[in-house]
Amino acid sequence: MASLNKQQKRAKRAKAKAKQIRMVGRKPLAQDDDLGHLAEPIPEYTLAMFSKMRDAEAVSRNEMLLTLLRELAFIIVDHPDLLDMENAENEGMAATHLAADMLIDYRMWADGMDRETAQAWLSEPQFISDFGIALDTYGQSVETQEEKSE
Repeated sequence: MASLNKQQKRAKRAKAKAKQIRMVGRKPLAQDDDLGHLAEPIPEYTLAMFSKMRDAEAVSRNEMLLTLLRELAFIIVDHPDLLDMENAENEGMAATHLAADMLIDYRMWADGMDRETAQAWLSEPQFISDFGIALDTYGQSVETQEEKSE
C-alpha cells in the first residue's frame, strides 16, 4: 500500500485537477465503448465498493463520496492498471477520471440511469462543489492519519 504521504499528495493533486477540468471537459467515449451498464460483468471489488457507497449515500452524499475516495485508494493500490495514464497528464488526473467513471457506473448500477443522465448528474454545480468538499475532507483525514503514525 502507498504511504500516507503519497496518498495525501495524490488526493491534493486530484482535488486541484477536479477544480480545473469540470467533469464535462473529458473526452466522450467512443460509440462502441458504451454498451450499457450490464454489457460486462462488474468486478467483485467494484460491487463491494458500490454496496458501501449505497449504504453511505443513505446517510448523505458527502458520506457516499468519502466512501468512494477511501475505497478507490485501496482499489488503485491493488489494481494500478485501472489508471488510464495515456489520457491523463498525471496520476492525479487519471485518478480523477477513474473516480468520475466509477461514479457514473455507480449511478447506473444503483438507479438504473443511462450513461448520459449519469454524466449530467456529475456535471451539476452542486455535485462538483460536494466532490471538492469530500476531497478536502479526505485529504484532511489522510493528514491526520499520517500525523498519528509519526
